[in-house]
Amino acid sequence: MQGGYAGRILVVDLAKRGTTVADVPPSFAEDYLGGFGVNNRLFLDYSRPGVDPLSPENPIILGAGPFVGTPVPGAARVMANARLPLTGAVASASGSMGLGVNLKRAGWDHLVILGRSPEPVVLAVEDDKVEFVPAGGLWGKGVLETTRLLREGYPGFSVLAIGPAGENLVHSSLAMIDACATLGRGGLGAVLGSKNLKAVLARGKGEVRVDDPERLRGLIKELRGRLQRYELRKAALELGMIGAWPMYVAQLLPYGASEKDLLEAIERFGPQAYLRLKKRRISCPSCFLPDKDELRLPSSERTVYSTSFLNAAILGCALGMRDAEEAASTLALIDDLGLDFMTLSWQAAYLLELREHGILKGDRLEGVPLKRGADILRGLARVVTERSGDAGNALAEGWKGTLAFFGEDTRRFTMLVRDQDCLYDPRVSGLGTMEFEQVVSPRGPTSASAGSATYVPGLPEERLRRLTERMGAPEDALERIFSPPWGLNAGRLTRYAEDWFSLFSSLGICNRFQINRFYHAGLIRDLLAAVTGMELSLEEMMGRAAASWELYRELNAREGLGREKDRPPEAWFDERPLWGRGGRLHDYFGNPLTREDFDRLLVDYYDERDRA
Repeated sequence: MQGGYAGRILVVDLAKRGTTVADVPPSFAEDYLGGFGVNNRLFLDYSRPGVDPLSPENPIILGAGPFVGTPVPGAARVMANARLPLTGAVASASGSMGLGVNLKRAGWDHLVILGRSPEPVVLAVEDDKVEFVPAGGLWGKGVLETTRLLREGYPGFSVLAIGPAGENLVHSSLAMIDACATLGRGGLGAVLGSKNLKAVLARGKGEVRVDDPERLRGLIKELRGRLQRYELRKAALELGMIGAWPMYVAQLLPYGASEKDLLEAIERFGPQAYLRLKKRRISCPSCFLPDKDELRLPSSERTVYSTSFLNAAILGCALGMRDAEEAASTLALIDDLGLDFMTLSWQAAYLLELREHGILKGDRLEGVPLKRGADILRGLARVVTERSGDAGNALAEGWKGTLAFFGEDTRRFTMLVRDQDCLYDPRVSGLGTMEFEQVVSPRGPTSASAGSATYVPGLPEERLRRLTERMGAPEDALERIFSPPWGLNAGRLTRYAEDWFSLFSSLGICNRFQINRFYHAGLIRDLLAAVTGMELSLEEMMGRAAASWELYRELNAREGLGREKDRPPEAWFDERPLWGRGGRLHDYFGNPLTREDFDRLLVDYYDERDRA
């Protein structure tokens, strides 16, 4: 194989406790680049439509692209494909830390996991050696303790682990990598649990060969020079994503909140609150801007890990918690159980809405207090994980189970697309690519488009055009995107944001905005040539990224989850507050949008996708 690729797939059959080795066909890398794209192609081969997500026939495919394990900055992404139980979608989730790098250094581009183990097991991969380790003693333990115990027994290994929520097949469960990076919003934890697979360990002692080391060093030097010149570098290194808290908090406060409310939320959960808890910042291999945190909780002197303190701040602000420590400890509990805090917080908000509107009587549900604060989230995490009572069992079955239990007519008290809760409310933030993509993404609401220009509010059109051009959008597309009647067509721009995400995820680069802002399509093309030896034009490279996304859509279309499921929530066209937030749907520039406008943008999106 060319540089950057191991050329091998490890196929594990948990039922038979056996492994086989398959070659990665060169055409897969040529057509889909790697990682995300090749995962999709492999899923086509190893799956069949209509399989129950929690059955042994549902494969899990892990893959890392050609940049992973090389010195390319921020290239540590591992992708996971499976059919997930929350929505039934074939989802491709991304995670970071050391798993992808270790798989590549062990000599594997992809790991395919088939079948179901007869008893709890840990899969340990070290170079060409594969062990099936009994995991009965770990079953029932949280992610943090599981990771600690496995690292003690397997020093130097990266650990992908599930918590009790995954073991109990909770549809909103996920997995954690090295105890501080999430993987698989929508139920990957439950898929692992259904296979009796408590953890996957990986360690590789080899190296990932590159085609032209000298050329690669020059490109990386240029990239790091850009970072050194970044005017906000010091703040980014010190604060990470919480440095942008004033931008986020404005979208989280209740509808009609005052300037005083804004300042109070910044004080309670913003940068200064973070610094009082900060112990150290954690980065993935090769990353030049750490985004994960080790926090010290002053009241207990306990240390917790987090994918980002920003997530704790979001929870604390949205649910009215006392302070940053309470928010951080609550998020740590949710992570340790192996739950997706986003879905859990939306379920908490939904129950509060039912209580406020008199649909739920009393002030408790399965012992959980129905009032804002940390206690509702902590109690709900326990009830959902343990499937306590009829209500807990229904909530553990995701939104389908929740609505079946409380009544389909209560859908109006939440904000769902494809039976998954939204991450962004365009009535508050405006309809950019992140907001629009929630409707058209095959897996349901996600933040794959977070790398596009509209991630940052308030940019002028000229800046938006430059940022879109760096994503590889051709000149004729720019004219269609930045055109009347809106000035920025979110539907058309979303196609190129998805392709940008596809490119990063296929090669293995982190797509978080603070990382991808230093990249442009021309640089990635040159890096691809230096690492792999593939000399492609920009059009060829972006065409392969687009082909990977189209295959992703096809995998879901064969599950009955195609274009017909692209339906925005009714709440978007209703100005009344939901979970304290409301207002009129508007575009990036603040212009009001109607339902007919949104339907037109959907047509424009598919027109642009058809040009792929």
